[in-house]
Amino acid sequence: MKQLRGFIVALMLLLPCAAAQAQNCNFTVGYTDFGTISSIRTEPEDIVGAVSIYCNGYTTPMVRMCLNIGLADQRQMVGPSGDKVSYNLYVDPDHISIWGSVTAPSTSPLILDLPVHPSGNIWAQEPFYGRIPPNQNITNGQYSMTFSAAQTYFVYVGYSGTPPDCKTASAPYKTAPFQVTANVGIDCDITATPMQFPDAGLLTQALQATSSVTVQCTQGAGYYIELDGGSTLGGTMEQRKLERAGSTDTVDYQLYTTAQRTSIWGDGTRGTWRLSILANGMQQTFTVYGQVPAQQSKPAGKYSDTVTATVSF
Repeated sequence: MKQLRGFIVALMLLLPCAAAQAQNCNFTVGYTDFGTISSIRTEPEDIVGAVSIYCNGYTTPMVRMCLNIGLADQRQMVGPSGDKVSYNLYVDPDHISIWGSVTAPSTSPLILDLPVHPSGNIWAQEPFYGRIPPNQNITNGQYSMTFSAAQTYFVYVGYSGTPPDCKTASAPYKTAPFQVTANVGIDCDITATPMQFPDAGLLTQALQATSSVTVQCTQGAGYYIELDGGSTLGGTMEQRKLERAGSTDTVDYQLYTTAQRTSIWGDGTRGTWRLSILANGMQQTFTVYGQVPAQQSKPAGKYSDTVTATVSF
């Protein structure tokens, strides 16, 4: 009987240790780098981030997780010279519900109900969504924002039946600091309008016309605008030619950078000029000055040439 009592006492001493196994979760927030983005595009830049979760020690069938983050009204990454790029994080793929906390109006924590493995463990990777709105006039460079431990409050509660309310659940919890980053690259867009010379029967005097080239580049970027020699056979930057449709007849013409029509607009070589501009982040428009000099008259018809405008940055 003494041995039996000793065995029973030993069991009684061991059982509380097994029942007191701690319930614990750890979190890592990742995939929060937007990569290289453009400040002049008209579409938003999106990412899908993830919260990696590992829990152990659970005897309940489910765990509710209330993942709260702060700074809901200050979601701006800071970059060169204090420039800021606005962004936000969302709990839904439609980018409607801002990921925030139970204490921040108009936001929502990331709420998860995860099943517990028979081992008492949970392994999961749950998505969230990031978006940078378009048309932010900012300089190129690296941008970042940090969510510190104090700005992350991830509550996890085991349950059976009705899940706990995230508005009242406050423990146990863990913090999971993370950083959101983006690299604003140098980017440019270029468009051009056609040039139409006036109709003429004889080319005994010069004909003049204008068109325009519009460029938008990342704020602070330097760029060049160049015009090639055109598509007409025999045409060059120094001597451009219009060609009559359906024949090899040509008319000489030229494109210039100024209204005085003295500086040939080319690529900066062979006596030509190119425009050198510092971008302000907005659309910048430049006039192209064209001239058909007086020359021997040519057969009647429609004469044309295709010139390619290029922005180099």
